[in-house]
Amino acid sequence: MGRTEKSQGLAPPAIRKDIRAKQARHIINKVVPAILASNARARKSAENSELIVDPGPISAATSTPKEKERADDNDAKYIKRKGQGRRKAKTTPSDPPPIHAQDDISRAKGKNDSRSFLPIEPERPLKIRILTTDTLTASSTLLPRNTRTHPNPCILNMASPLHPGGGVLAGATSQEEFLCARTTLLPSLHDSFYRLPERGAVFTRDVLVFRAPRLPLGDPAGELGVSERWWVDVVSAGGLRFPDLEGPEGETRLGVKDRRLVEEKMRAVMRILQRKGVRKCVLGAWGAGAYGNPVRDVAEAWRTVLDPLPEGKKNEKKGRKAERWTGLEEVVFAISHKKMAREFADAFGGGVVVEEGPGGLEEDDGEEETDELGEELRSKIAEMEGQIEKVWNAELKQRMTVILEGLKAQLKEREGTPSNQSQDSEDESESEVEEAEEGREELDGSSDDPVDDSDVDDFDGDLKLPDRTVRPD
Repeated sequence: MGRTEKSQGLAPPAIRKDIRAKQARHIINKVVPAILASNARARKSAENSELIVDPGPISAATSTPKEKERADDNDAKYIKRKGQGRRKAKTTPSDPPPIHAQDDISRAKGKNDSRSFLPIEPERPLKIRILTTDTLTASSTLLPRNTRTHPNPCILNMASPLHPGGGVLAGATSQEEFLCARTTLLPSLHDSFYRLPERGAVFTRDVLVFRAPRLPLGDPAGELGVSERWWVDVVSAGGLRFPDLEGPEGETRLGVKDRRLVEEKMRAVMRILQRKGVRKCVLGAWGAGAYGNPVRDVAEAWRTVLDPLPEGKKNEKKGRKAERWTGLEEVVFAISHKKMAREFADAFGGGVVVEEGPGGLEEDDGEEETDELGEELRSKIAEMEGQIEKVWNAELKQRMTVILEGLKAQLKEREGTPSNQSQDSEDESESEVEEAEEGREELDGSSDDPVDDSDVDDFDGDLKLPDRTVRPD
């Protein structure tokens, strides 16, 4: 028997990407501004996002001014004067404690000393889960029953370190683009925050989720009603991109230096979450996709950061106590690809199992992403050709030409055309695309403006490009 209905074939990847780009531009340029104009909480969120660079360990010395003021208020003494109301008494930090207080302290010392240092409530163990779904769907499972007394769940935006929103306006479909097309996150990622720091992030409170995560952008049913929307906090940080891997093919690992940097990035994110009073958060396999970080190394790094040494023990190498994330109750790793989620769970250990979530993707579902990479290459080639024509510096033009030839070679191999150059992996294609983005970023300014060597990104290894020459009048 034949088919009762005519089969519906998929449009070519380039057309699908153009459609997504138009839909994303409509949402970002029309829908999001309308929401900000009508919702004061969302508007305040976009205006008050903050860039936090290299946060230190949580301690009394590094607490925020508001925290210090709150602590001072708790310890302060107040006096009441006639006609002047209640005022804080003037004291100096050097004031000694009263004599009777010293006597009480000396009498209290003894075999029951430890009782005075026990916490009022025992510390709850951190709950860690791995869910095969997207970030927003995972955040919806962490919503508190009473939103007035409990903070929002916080999600990690695995952001592009170069541009706000990554390639959302070009139709890209990675995690950051997914978030920016369904929430009010993008207006909070101010241009002045970029390039994002190696250790640090942008923290945005009260980001509104207004579109259903599991429906495409063009589906009218994807627009959530007012009562169906929810709020999340977002920490946007850039991961390690295209590290140098060590070891045999198929068993490559991060080097010691890169592994340390990955842990420092993760630790900076966790410090920010703790400073902001986050109780539940959604993380991910940060950098394990297109950026080329091995899933095993990412999982082990998260385990090292989240589950430090037992209380009281010291890190033998660093000679310091491990940081503990007090106040954090639950962490969910949202990994949409089931195979990657299983690899992540095996490497993470600790008895954490993979839970089936809505919208999980099997291994074969990544075919469309491969096709989209080819379209991304074509787009970057066209942009690079236009930018090269505007370059006056001979060495800079030569370097960009080499990158352009590499992009063309990768595209030819994807299309099945023989090429003199070979492609080692998809990650190399992604790397050259990112290098082209960095080169274009440096060329966005006027060609007549001098450029300091320290501000120019490397195109190849440690080679620093010289200043751009100025065209004679």
